[in-house]
Amino acid sequence: MRLGLYIIASIILMAIVGIFVYMIHPGNYSYNELGFPLEFPIAVWIVLPMFILMLASLVHMMFYGTKNFFKFKKWEKDTDTLDDALYWALLNEPQAHKFNLPQLKQTASLLSVATIEVNGKVEQTSEKLKEALSIVSDIGNGKYVDLKAKKLSKVLSTENPLYKKNILNRLEEDEAFAEEVIQDKLSYDESIFKIAIGKFAMTTTFVQAQKYLNAFDKESLLILLERVTDEDNLGLSKETLDTFITNLESSLECSDYLKMSTLMMKQLSPIENLALWREYQMKYSKAEIAYLYLLFEYEMIDKAGEYLREHGDDDFKRFRALYDLKKEHKKYKITDLMDIRHICHA
Repeated sequence: MRLGLYIIASIILMAIVGIFVYMIHPGNYSYNELGFPLEFPIAVWIVLPMFILMLASLVHMMFYGTKNFFKFKKWEKDTDTLDDALYWALLNEPQAHKFNLPQLKQTASLLSVATIEVNGKVEQTSEKLKEALSIVSDIGNGKYVDLKAKKLSKVLSTENPLYKKNILNRLEEDEAFAEEVIQDKLSYDESIFKIAIGKFAMTTTFVQAQKYLNAFDKESLLILLERVTDEDNLGLSKETLDTFITNLESSLECSDYLKMSTLMMKQLSPIENLALWREYQMKYSKAEIAYLYLLFEYEMIDKAGEYLREHGDDDFKRFRALYDLKKEHKKYKITDLMDIRHICHA
């Protein structure tokens, strides 16, 4: 019952009782306590306990009303805290929260170390949680979300799966962003940087790529080489290729040199390509098979024989078998004896 309504109802009841008693017995009643005589109409003596009870009830209701008010405020504050905890759990960035009520402390504190994955559509929830659900949904669907505009760019950690997926989404949407990632390598996860350099290699030229020579790995170099055509060499030259190979020498394997040599067949004439790889096989031991492979591909059988004689009998055994077959039957190809994927083990 509302306090004001209770007071009005109590006063009306006391008035009715007082009037009723006064009409029955309008006389007075005297009471002497400690030398102080008190004399009031009997109706007043009847109503007085009711008045005292009303005052006591008011004090009781005000006390527990105030107590419930502060308890409600705690619930209200904890509800906001719970909303905030759910928000960060949805964004895969759980944070510690302080709850006032014991009931919530025992359960909701789990959200400080948990993340939430929503499967399905949520109909009714707070605006804050709707925003979080929208961000998660957009990122999950491959859309880039401007976290800076959402005031989340400095809050989500670089290890957060949502943050990583959002960066990948931007790499898909914005070709120019790949170069930004390369320029600010330390701000991004290694896996993201690797994807960015690959994306950059799919759109850049050798001239532009040389600015980020130390950022390139062998995979991105091969992507760049694969894009070279007769119509567009992307600024490729022997000097440029030398620069990249020298920089990546420690990570290059036989298969990488082999892949590059076959890609260069599109760009260089047989004489130029053989001269290039003749030089490389002298500088890099892992490039020997690439050079030998080219000799057979270009049908330079005599030169291949000379090269084999320069090495021990236990070296390049399958190539030696192919050489013997080619001397007898020129129709044989290197792929008749070995899978090109395993040629480096020949």
